[in-house]
Amino acid sequence: MNVWNCVINQDNQLISTPSSATEVTADRAVALGYFDGVHLGHQKIFSTMREKAAELGLRTAVQTFDNPPASKSQNSLITTYPERCGIVSAWGVDDLFALPFNERVKGMSAADFLNVCVKGWMHARVVVVGQDYRFGRGRAGDVTLLRDWGKKNGIEVVAVEPELFEGRRISSTWVRELIEDGDVEKVETLLDHPLAYTGFVEKGQQLGRKLGFPTANIRIEKQKMIPKFGVYASAYLYDGKLYHGLTNVGMRPTVNKDDDTPLTETMIFNEHFQLYGTRGTVFLLRFIRPEKHFGSIDELKEQMKKDQKEVWQYHTKRQKTVRFEGYM
Repeated sequence: MNVWNCVINQDNQLISTPSSATEVTADRAVALGYFDGVHLGHQKIFSTMREKAAELGLRTAVQTFDNPPASKSQNSLITTYPERCGIVSAWGVDDLFALPFNERVKGMSAADFLNVCVKGWMHARVVVVGQDYRFGRGRAGDVTLLRDWGKKNGIEVVAVEPELFEGRRISSTWVRELIEDGDVEKVETLLDHPLAYTGFVEKGQQLGRKLGFPTANIRIEKQKMIPKFGVYASAYLYDGKLYHGLTNVGMRPTVNKDDDTPLTETMIFNEHFQLYGTRGTVFLLRFIRPEKHFGSIDELKEQMKKDQKEVWQYHTKRQKTVRFEGYM
């Protein structure tokens, strides 16, 4: 997949360079949006975009932003920009167009966004969006404006109906609510892939190792949603392979005195790796219990044994395959 990043100057001119060689002037079917989470509603848009591209012999393209809006700059993203790139690439998309979410882009009128970015930069012949898509300064642009512009410019506009689950429209907002509640099973259903946290394994107090439960500790990136603190059944991706895991997310109140940022601590079942300094991904599959403060290390150890038994039973009964395309 070719990734295009751009800078828009004060005259609303694009300065753009693809990250690799590509067909610069090729016509495209383009899916427009932010696509945080790449949930089933987003995937419906992608599928429609691919169908139109195949029908008309066009390149496929997805537009997103390479940084979050100010309102989403800390602890609010379901997927970071690199994660979104990975998932979109796994869809076999030809080109990804990444705009910076800065004051200049925020200040672009709806017409300038369409003419400068969609027509001039992306060479769109087909534009695919969700029915509630908004764009331009003050979110003034909508599907009606987009269709009118498309007719004037010979560009087909397709508005995709929302994807529903249990009678409710699937949205990134709904997914965030579920993450806050710890309902990662429903998150996995709406995303068609589990909630993931990626990073380098830190060397902590090594208390888990001393207690017989060695863990891989990965800090939550500051832009990512923080799930409900507690113990989860999980999967751990290491060196291209998935392993059954048990993960605690939170502040470790029984043993932590100084660290003020949340951590994921994952025990991998039946494996012993030297993971310090390696990069891994934790997928949260089921919430088991809330994080709590124990009166002693012995109490904590006993509870960890119970957690381990319950989580192992979950793994032995789970039939659904953990999808991890885009996180390799």
